[in-house]
Amino acid sequence: MGNVDFTTGRFDRSFAIRVIRDFLLALTIIIVLELGGRFALEWYQFQRQDQEITELAAERLASDVRDIMLNQGGPVAARTVYPIIRRNHEEIGLEIAIVPTSLTIDAIRQSFGFEPKGLQPEWSDGRYHEAVVELTAEPFCTTCHFTAKPGDVLGQVSVRSYQSAHLSEWWAEARVISVVGMANVILHTIVLFLLLRVRMEPLLRLRSAVARLAKGRLDLSQRAEVRSDDEFGELALDFNHFLDRVSHLVEDLDGVLHKVVAVNERLAQVSTDMGRQINTVQERTQKALRLVVEIQQQTTGQDARRVVELGQLLTDLTRDAQNDLHYMGEMRVLEERMRVVSESGRTLLQRLSGVSGLPQA
Repeated sequence: MGNVDFTTGRFDRSFAIRVIRDFLLALTIIIVLELGGRFALEWYQFQRQDQEITELAAERLASDVRDIMLNQGGPVAARTVYPIIRRNHEEIGLEIAIVPTSLTIDAIRQSFGFEPKGLQPEWSDGRYHEAVVELTAEPFCTTCHFTAKPGDVLGQVSVRSYQSAHLSEWWAEARVISVVGMANVILHTIVLFLLLRVRMEPLLRLRSAVARLAKGRLDLSQRAEVRSDDEFGELALDFNHFLDRVSHLVEDLDGVLHKVVAVNERLAQVSTDMGRQINTVQERTQKALRLVVEIQQQTTGQDARRVVELGQLLTDLTRDAQNDLHYMGEMRVLEERMRVVSESGRTLLQRLSGVSGLPQA
């Protein structure tokens, strides 16, 4: 877990940090997807719709040129208006050209004394869509274009829409979205961090309590603080109920261990007393057997038979005493096992409660 301090529940590399990290990552991915979607939209518009838009722009440009020509000083005004028209189209990502024909050039030179240049092509490199519209002479045009007849071509307008212009527009928008979006992401992340820090404080306290309990540093009489009625508060209540049950189990185990120790001590005392008593009986029986043997050697007849029966009885008593000694050995083995069990229970109780001074087995 890195540098996490389970004792104090420090807010470091915890679940909240991972939530904030995932939240930051998710918002960043959303921004990237939004930029990608806008890029795809620009690409689609260029591929599918830009030709139609370019043709519409060319038609409007041709209409504007005709409106300029309606003015009596149209050819002169055009020299001032055309650069403005070019600049306006460049602002919307279009490049234009207005090229007069030789018929127009000759007529303007003779009528106004200058050679019309129009807007000569200054095309950029790259992929593009182009629309071209011819400017034909109408009856009102013959005033300036005196050599032209209605229907003659006086010039043409060309409009190009470049893919690079769309990408430049997307890139400018992407930079704004990136800056604003990342600022929002950082702001939202800070707000989320503060909210999580406040709302997860009960969980951190509970986490510290559980950590101390796991390390044997918590008194079972202590309980977690319940400061809310949400899931964290319910978790603290459940934890306190769990400690109550553990405390009861420890108390019951403590009582059982006291009883086991008392029984073990009593069993040891009885075993010692019985062993001592059996040894005494066995010694007295052996002494009686020796006396019986001596009497038997000096007795004949019916009394001798009775002496033999008495000797047999004493022999049986000796064998029974030996069997009792064997059982006493089994009792000592059982006593030792009970002592081991009580020691194990005492160790377990110390691990559960951290309490010392329990009765020794």
